[in-house]
Amino acid sequence: MFFTEKTYDINELARRNLHIHTNFSGCAKEEMEFAEILRVAKSAGLEMIAITDHVYKRDELPEFIENCAKLRKLRDEINPDIKVLIGGEFSCYKEDDYTLNGVEIETDYRLYAQNHFHVTGWQQGDDGTPEGYKEVTKRMLHNLFRNKAADTIAHPFSGRYLTRAKGWPGDTVGNTWSENELGDIMLEGHRSGCAWEFNSGNIGSDPELIRKMYHIGKEIGVVFTIGTDAHRLEAVDTKNIATELKRIIKNG
Repeated sequence: MFFTEKTYDINELARRNLHIHTNFSGCAKEEMEFAEILRVAKSAGLEMIAITDHVYKRDELPEFIENCAKLRKLRDEINPDIKVLIGGEFSCYKEDDYTLNGVEIETDYRLYAQNHFHVTGWQQGDDGTPEGYKEVTKRMLHNLFRNKAADTIAHPFSGRYLTRAKGWPGDTVGNTWSENELGDIMLEGHRSGCAWEFNSGNIGSDPELIRKMYHIGKEIGVVFTIGTDAHRLEAVDTKNIATELKRIIKNG
């Protein structure tokens, strides 16, 4: 695993932001230049960050590899006094396929999304129901864990990417997961060497899911990370997500 320290102290988790996009991700703001991200991260008191630009399909890998080389060169030139992982937000877009399936590349960190259902070509849920989206998510995660493909799962279990297409509230899919199901899949991920992300978007759209993840994960002993999914500079700081996490956990 990229990072083996296990803590359930939110202040400790918030010292690391392991989900940040540069302007190499088309959805990120132009201001997300590497040097600026480092400046904001240092000002926020972060000890570790991960750069996780999107890779949706395998044919995007050559450009991604080139961009990673540029970022590593910048990291070496700047020599920051915080730890910087140059990784990617990869995609498990089918229950039997994912970006780095059979592909070896140099990367510090493999963050995997399995629920970007708004992306063209992404496998959709069985029969189009919330329960069906849960079931296809399970199969996608089983595949990642079986192949030890992921270091962390990005915005896990959330159905918020279906809000526009389906008109569902952000917690619709999350509500289909029982505590036993969450416990089983989170333990399976942990045994494969994979961590689970507390993501800013999930906290806003499905706080009850976050509460259950925290308490179940703490009970069974998984590793958690915090990722703000930063697409703009103000989102690099983890203070807001930490405050919300503590409120959700306390209220639960």
